[in-house]
Amino acid sequence: MPTPILSLPIADLQYAVNCMEIDELIAFSLCSNRTKNLVKSSKRKIEPIYADVDLNLISLRISPREEEFERPPPQSMTFRIRPDFLIKLERENESEYDVWRTPEFTQSDLVAHFLSIFNEPLIHVLKIENTDISYLDTVKQIMPKFDILEIDDMCSDAVAKMAFFELAPIAVEQVIVHNNIFDNENDITEFLTLNLTYVFFFNWEKPLKLKLSDLLVANVEKLSIMNAKITEQELNRFLKLWMKGNHRFYRPTYIKVSLEKETNHQKVFRGIKCVTVNHESRLKRADGKELLISIQEHSVYFEFQE
Repeated sequence: MPTPILSLPIADLQYAVNCMEIDELIAFSLCSNRTKNLVKSSKRKIEPIYADVDLNLISLRISPREEEFERPPPQSMTFRIRPDFLIKLERENESEYDVWRTPEFTQSDLVAHFLSIFNEPLIHVLKIENTDISYLDTVKQIMPKFDILEIDDMCSDAVAKMAFFELAPIAVEQVIVHNNIFDNENDITEFLTLNLTYVFFFNWEKPLKLKLSDLLVANVEKLSIMNAKITEQELNRFLKLWMKGNHRFYRPTYIKVSLEKETNHQKVFRGIKCVTVNHESRLKRADGKELLISIQEHSVYFEFQE
């Protein structure tokens, strides 16, 4: 007669838990509070959790941490959590899938449960593929903090903008935007004045028009823009205004702009005295703050130093 697993001595029970695959471990943890605590106490290590949102479906990708295995690690698994209390489990490189019914767990419960049993403090990457604007509030409640926000180019401009304003402020490390969502000249200013750590705008199809005023009001610690349009005259004016801004706080520590057209080094530095070594130019203000500038054919890099 089979022995109920919870009837095993504690050492044998913990051994059985340690031998479980990731999907078995998660299924076991959903049975009761006791099984949840057993899984949590096993301290199984996984790679950072990736989540993506498509319509009202939240998918979590979970993979065992590689250093735990002598041979290549088992396949990663994607748990597609639906609002109707179903989980669709897909295994990497397999066409078949499992469906679990979890009537006791909402989407919010399940995301919190996954984080808890693997002792993960937060979701690593949250990717918004496409959804309704109204669902973004739900996403914010389910995942009140995460390391990286990624807004996919599949999003409509309206959803991408709202996702940025609603979710970017709670991203701990970085915000990545894959499409140019700025309809008019004032749009980007609103985005750059948010108090954010690192923002990366990336879109090769539609260049982002950048102005002197955008650089002056930026409140992002690190900013990267791929495929932008800004004149050498505006870059020159920015450097001159920075030189005059003694004892004035400026939040960015790093700005990198990849440009649509080739940049003329002489036009950018016209009327500015600087020291140039190994293709990098250094400006120093009267208050002691320094700015390191690197200009290549299609990119400009600013590093602000105390």
